[in-house]
Amino acid sequence: MITHIFQVFRGAAATPGAVMEPGRGKWWNDIEGKWILTNIDEERKAMLDIPEDDDDILGEAKKDAENGTKGPGVTKSKVADTTYYDALEVSPDTEPSKIKRQYYILARKYHPDKVGKDDKEAADKFKDIAEAYQVLSDPELRAKYDVEGKDGLSADRTDVADGPNQPDPALLFAFLFGSDQFGDYIGRLSMATSALVADSLKIGAKEARIIQQRRVTRLAIKLAERLQGWTEEDYDGSKAIWESAAASLGLLSYGTELVHLIGRAYSLSAHQFLGAMDSGVGMPSIAKWGKAQYAKMEQSADSTKNKRDGLVAGMKMMTLQQKAAQDMENAKTDEERKKIQTEMENAQVVGMLSIMWTTTVVDITSTLHEVAQMVLHDVSVDKDTRLRRGHGLKKLGEIFMDCKTPTESTQPEDTKKLYEEAAMAAMLETIKRKEEEAHRASVKY
Repeated sequence: MITHIFQVFRGAAATPGAVMEPGRGKWWNDIEGKWILTNIDEERKAMLDIPEDDDDILGEAKKDAENGTKGPGVTKSKVADTTYYDALEVSPDTEPSKIKRQYYILARKYHPDKVGKDDKEAADKFKDIAEAYQVLSDPELRAKYDVEGKDGLSADRTDVADGPNQPDPALLFAFLFGSDQFGDYIGRLSMATSALVADSLKIGAKEARIIQQRRVTRLAIKLAERLQGWTEEDYDGSKAIWESAAASLGLLSYGTELVHLIGRAYSLSAHQFLGAMDSGVGMPSIAKWGKAQYAKMEQSADSTKNKRDGLVAGMKMMTLQQKAAQDMENAKTDEERKKIQTEMENAQVVGMLSIMWTTTVVDITSTLHEVAQMVLHDVSVDKDTRLRRGHGLKKLGEIFMDCKTPTESTQPEDTKKLYEEAAMAAMLETIKRKEEEAHRASVKY
């Protein structure tokens, strides 16, 4: 797939629109489906009258979600156990969308990044609601739990904190909804907005587009402010501020993964812009960037390659399940069968997290690409300032990509590499899609 991406970048034709429209200060906005001009000063003024929480659009749907968490239907006497429902503070008849909302609300409330990692009571509550969500968000597990209670679930599906093949609850939440402290960098993830309104039908495609446009605009305004010191040639001061921010964010639960992702999105956007300034297209710079990043990752990956290969193979669920079934038939002892079952479930968890992570990567990459386009094509400043922003964004990206994993982190190195590689692949594929859309649109001009 990566080779294909590079070929697209190298072979993309410099069609009239792709060259002329950026030359006029425009960039392709695939949310609106057209080439647009951006004036951040005007955007900032327009945003003053818009509520920060978007309640003018989401308010009614949020109220419905809040009022509809519990309702008539299945009663406590009709389920074998209510422990998980009680943990999420919902009734047994609660709809799946509202279970997701409750998990989002409660996980934010008890997240260790918010209450402090030394708060044992909150930490236990956070683990309990994560365990409850893992069961109640899975239709098959929930049905089995309703009939048989915890006894009907395999031991590894409970006791999230101690199960060897269960994800850290903080990881589950990070990949689903991010962290509040990242708000100024990535905004509220689409999945978090969806959870907030319990997937309300009142929020359709039109409303979702408006909310996303606002998210991008808010982040662009903040990024322009973040780059101001650099454009004013305060290079040392800017680097010190950015390094401090990266280090602070990296200390959050799985913050390093998100910091690296943001850094790569910034870096790629800056290379794209600066390449376009040099050549009028910018594609060679993107291809070169991608190759360099993969080479850098591979230099430190040899020691964990075999482990990562095994994890990647584990993500191929169909093949995995077929192989496990065959191995079970050939197993001669209960111990062998138990080992096979454990290995399969370990790989299934990795696969689940990979899907969550890829979804998060695509959302953040798409958003930050739009953010960078607004900042780097902002006509409220002159060309020299835009160019300095490009170089500043490149440096900011480098600082974030170099953010070190906290020494106390217990995340296995092979798992970390897996997420990094998955992020790279999803990121490049996302940018490739955006470039192809822009070039297809440019044919019309």
